[in-house]
Amino acid sequence: MLYRELTGTHFEAFACPELLGEVADTLRKPYFSDRLADETVDDLVAGLTEAATVVDDPIDPPAILRDAEDDFLVALAKQVGAEAIVTGDKDLLDHPGLEPPAIDARSACKSLHLLD
Repeated sequence: MLYRELTGTHFEAFACPELLGEVADTLRKPYFSDRLADETVDDLVAGLTEAATVVDDPIDPPAILRDAEDDFLVALAKQVGAEAIVTGDKDLLDHPGLEPPAIDARSACKSLHLLD
């Protein structure tokens, strides 16, 4: 279902191995592991991998963000020419002048006319 939802819209999702690994690690943390079986996490990550255009991890991303571990996301977005970074991370959302800009999932869905 996830694959159909992502591919049936008018946007292209990009990912890299580091991002996919971060998604998998997050979904295996206690909050999610109490709610999702390991097989479900594997299926979700596989669906994201299939639905997204997967490119190589950015190498030596420049320091931009307060949390240096997220600098790869900005480098990835610039590398692929993304219009926006869709995230719930407050550091990215609140970073002034970030290019491309960070937007939350609700704003992304609104821009795709998936929500009113």
